[in-house]
Amino acid sequence: MNSAAAAHARGARKTAVATARPLSSCPASASCTTLVGGGARRRGGQHVVLHPPRASSSYSASSSSSPKKAGKKKKTAAKKDAVAVTPRDFEQRQKSVKGCDVLVEALVREGVDVVFAYPGGASMEIHQALTRQEGKITNVLCRHEQGEVFAAEGYAKVTGKVGVCIATSGPGATNLVTGIADAMLDSVPMVAITGQVPRRMIGTDAFQETPTIEITRPITKHNYLVMDVKDIPRVVSEAFYLARSGRPGPVLIDIPKDVQQQMLNASEIDVSLDPSRFLEYYNERLPEPPRKGLLLDVARAIANAKKPMLYVGGGCVDASEELAEFVELTGIPVAQTLMGLGSFSEMHPLSLQMLGMHGTIYANYAIDNCDLLLAFGVRFDDRVTGKVKDFAPNASIVHIDIDAAEIGKNKAVDYSVCANMRESLKGLNKLFREKQVEMNAGAVQKWTDEVLEQKKLKAMSFPEYEDAIAPQHAIKVLEEVTEGNAVISTGVGQHQMWAAQWYRFAEPRRWLTSGGLGSMGYGLPAALGAAAAFKAAGEKVTVVDIDGDGSFLMNVQELAAIKAEELDVKVMVINNQHLGMVVQWEDRFYKANRAHTYLGLKDKEWHKSEEEVDIYPDFVKMSESYGIPARRVIHKAELRAAIEEMVNHEGPFLLDVMVPHIEHVLPMIPGGGGFKDTIADGDGSMFHEERPMKGL
Repeated sequence: MNSAAAAHARGARKTAVATARPLSSCPASASCTTLVGGGARRRGGQHVVLHPPRASSSYSASSSSSPKKAGKKKKTAAKKDAVAVTPRDFEQRQKSVKGCDVLVEALVREGVDVVFAYPGGASMEIHQALTRQEGKITNVLCRHEQGEVFAAEGYAKVTGKVGVCIATSGPGATNLVTGIADAMLDSVPMVAITGQVPRRMIGTDAFQETPTIEITRPITKHNYLVMDVKDIPRVVSEAFYLARSGRPGPVLIDIPKDVQQQMLNASEIDVSLDPSRFLEYYNERLPEPPRKGLLLDVARAIANAKKPMLYVGGGCVDASEELAEFVELTGIPVAQTLMGLGSFSEMHPLSLQMLGMHGTIYANYAIDNCDLLLAFGVRFDDRVTGKVKDFAPNASIVHIDIDAAEIGKNKAVDYSVCANMRESLKGLNKLFREKQVEMNAGAVQKWTDEVLEQKKLKAMSFPEYEDAIAPQHAIKVLEEVTEGNAVISTGVGQHQMWAAQWYRFAEPRRWLTSGGLGSMGYGLPAALGAAAAFKAAGEKVTVVDIDGDGSFLMNVQELAAIKAEELDVKVMVINNQHLGMVVQWEDRFYKANRAHTYLGLKDKEWHKSEEEVDIYPDFVKMSESYGIPARRVIHKAELRAAIEEMVNHEGPFLLDVMVPHIEHVLPMIPGGGGFKDTIADGDGSMFHEERPMKGL
């Protein structure tokens, strides 16, 4: 049987069910479906494979007058077949391998050293094959499929390699969906492999059957339904090529259980596959190297600008050296998106840190007042732009991005280059280094002085409490104790924004967070994935999950995997007993009406009683139940020693940091607002009457 694959156009990144024909044979906009294995039909939105009827000679009701005798004949024939195996036949079988082994061998050829896989009925063959390659591939057994897909993202983000996760059919596959969507929005290279019910059962509502291809079509860069064992090597090779090339993203491979069990002669396995050979159409749509003429136009616009400003994102993570050189050559200030943090050192004098909704006032000031905005590797996300027409209102805009679909999508631009960011920066640097174009140094220096003055006047700050711990203070102390060298992961919410604001990154691939999708529960498994990557590489790196109590609970089960796999993950829970970001919005925009945002016990609120027994749940006991040491800190005077204990401990450790729930993430530009709408002060105590905590 042939293989069913999904074809997509790189720009729109859409998929379509197709056969094992090369992608180049499918038209760009067509959804290709061909007859597979005797026919195909659609059932409830699912691709259904119809198999040809069995040969009539195998059994005929009229071949015997006695059903009992017929059954006896069949049994005897089967027995004859069983004893008819010759040494030569046995030798041939020894040279054959199962589809699951073909799959794992293909992963080995791609350089995979770690996978994150949870077994089930439709994927257990793959797990059996993994045990036969234990010296080459390590499986990290997460305790939930969502944990494993986030772990694969964490692995990919710190290494730059393709992360791999494996799940069974049905609920196993659907539990991957959030992580796959997360990887799609944040452009993370990933290959997700799912088991599927046997081919003959597809479309029958079999046990644990879901139409995985249809479910994941809008959230994958590409996907495949493999219907023939011979296609596995090619499909895996293509999947990795697609995941890492162009704008990276997730690719899914769905493999029915009987295909995993199919035998393939070892001589038929092609180990010298060139995936680009089958992907002519895809390759034609990949961006070409940046043309010098376009770069020259951009360089001249930069040279003529009096107030140029850099707005850099995740597309610059792998171009950090080139970006640093560009800034040295031009002297232009830099603001980074949430996904771009670390692509330019935040310790550099020209770094304005993060821009956008919770960005620094001085970064947003620079965007608001610049006359040329250099948008490098970004997508003009709504959390950055706010009210689009008021974003960079006085500026001409240069947009360089690898994905043509992003250029002009949210904001009209004046100059555009669809190309790889690193190559584009190399080209621009060459023009300035060779003085083919020269900056207006005097004007740029005057502008830089203006921006740096704003950096002093509008410096980031937070309230200093007498005894209570400000969450920003906790993160700042963590940066000091780790000397800014830790890999930081986060969940989603207030703690995420505070971490972005107060833990500064000097290099890329040290920051793991869910940006586009905003997935709570991301932090712990992402840290797990990063730690697994460093362990496999033999590197000792401090990995800290800065998490909120709400986010942490969503994948707390991964403490078991961290302990069992002996992964060195530190967890610092910023615990305010609430869904803090939603509480902040309730305070600011909903008259402080609490709508299911308190996470503790209703009749025992720690913020009111200040009795430690009222803290709920007890993360210290929870962590210790997994065999991971833990500590709680409530008083400011004890904070530094507690963080030092966590960081210096050999192995995993959890620190529960209790903080006031009234604290807000500031600055803040309300959704749909502009720079003039910036909120710079205040907290929850302004909006409701509560007895203040001691030490506030």
